[in-house]
This record gives sequence, C-alpha cells and structure tokens, in this order.
Amino acid sequence: MATKHVITEEQYAGDRIQGKRQYQQDDFGFDNSRVNDFLMILADGMGGHSGGDIASDQVVTTFMDTFRNANGTVGERLFEALEASNQAIAAYTKKHPKLMGMGSTLVAVVIKKNTIQWISVGDSPLWLYSNGELSRLNADHSMKPILEQEVKQGTLTVEEAAQHPDRNMLRSAVVGTYIKYIDQSLQALELSPGDIILSGSDGIETLSETEISQIFKKPVAAKKMVKKLLNAVEKKNKRYQDNATALIVTIPKKPNFFKRLFNLT
Repeated sequence: MATKHVITEEQYAGDRIQGKRQYQQDDFGFDNSRVNDFLMILADGMGGHSGGDIASDQVVTTFMDTFRNANGTVGERLFEALEASNQAIAAYTKKHPKLMGMGSTLVAVVIKKNTIQWISVGDSPLWLYSNGELSRLNADHSMKPILEQEVKQGTLTVEEAAQHPDRNMLRSAVVGTYIKYIDQSLQALELSPGDIILSGSDGIETLSETEISQIFKKPVAAKKMVKKLLNAVEKKNKRYQDNATALIVTIPKKPNFFKRLFNLT
C-alpha cells in the first residue's frame, strides 16, 4: 500500500499509474519522522499478480521501518535497511513457498540538510535535474547497459539491441537471496536551489530523458510535476505500458529551505 508522509505538498509528491497491466506492482513511501533526514523509497515488484504486489509492499514497509530505527551514518542505515528488506522477502517466501521467486527493485533516497545519498538494486531510475541538465545518478542493473556496450563495440546494431528479448531482464533484484549488484552513493552529493530529484519505476522510461527535461524546464509544484510526467506517459499510449511511478522532490530557490525542511533554527 503506497503511503505518503509528505512534509510540504509544494516540494514533495508521488503517484503511480497502472498502465496497460492487469495489476499494480509498484509501491512507494515517504518518511520524515526522523530528525534531520528525509527518506523516499520506491519498489517495482515482480513475481506474478500477487507476488509482485506483496514483494514491493514488503520491501517498502521493511525498509522504512528499519531505516527509521537504525543507528550509524546514512550510508550504514541504508545498507542495513536493504539487508532487512531482503531478509523479509526470504522469510515471506519460506512461509509461502508458492511465491518463491517473487522480488522487487529498490531505490531509496535520503536528503540530509543540503545533500542527497541513495542505495538501489535493479533498474528503477534515479535522476537529478540541475542547471537545466538531467543526469541519472544510479546504476541500471538490467541488460540494457550490456546491450548498449555491445552496440558501441559493433557486435550488435542499434535495432538489434532495441528489440533484444533480454533487454529488460534484471541482473540484480531483492529476491531474498544474495544480491549480486548494489548501487550506493560513495559520498553525499550536494544539492543546489532549483534542483529536482526524480525517482521512478522503469515504466516512466516510456519518456526519454529529453522529454523529462522539457517538463522540468518550467518549475511548478511537485504534485503538478508528477501529474505532468504520468500524463505524458499515458499520452504515449504504449501498447504494453508497464506500471509507472514518479516520485519528485523539488529544491526551491529559497535560502532558508533546508532550515524549514528540518525545522532548524
């Protein structure tokens, strides 16, 4: 069940659409219950009708609870919460063996004062829009980067890579076993006034980075920006449109923003 603990509607928002799928497997959450840091998390489930839905819910709920109560640095707390989420999937599938193989992607972002840190597994993207440019912050653990590298090496054509049957296959996911690839920020990245943080499920990639940048060029409230993104996805009318989720944090061009965000004096 998606939860929203939004600090200020103007700066934080998230929503999801089902697309052309028969069921919704994306889940997300925001949490500002701990002083001086703000967490947003997104999970894109997999494993059939009930499996994917349960997996994403387990990941989001466990991650938020663990991160909220963990000690240590932000990086240590992020890793601890990821491990707990993975263990929660393992425990659930052990109790419900018919759901063995269910799992989820994960991308969790923490804003602390004027910096951002993250941890992710899978292909759910995390972008930063800053100074008019959109850049992806986290790694893509699907086969897409591998195929793109083969295009650069000349072993595949652009068309072959685009139509490859394994293009969307995940190389890493939270499935209750060893996690092969984990992407985690090595250090806190400083944010600037006017920056926009976008986290999404891979369904949002129906839009190109150029199209996303065009939407971000005209600053509006985060809630309106999320709606614009999801409306743009729906307008594409993609035949097999996947679930799509967009979570946004906007950093206003106001010098006292972070003081208000964390109730600092």
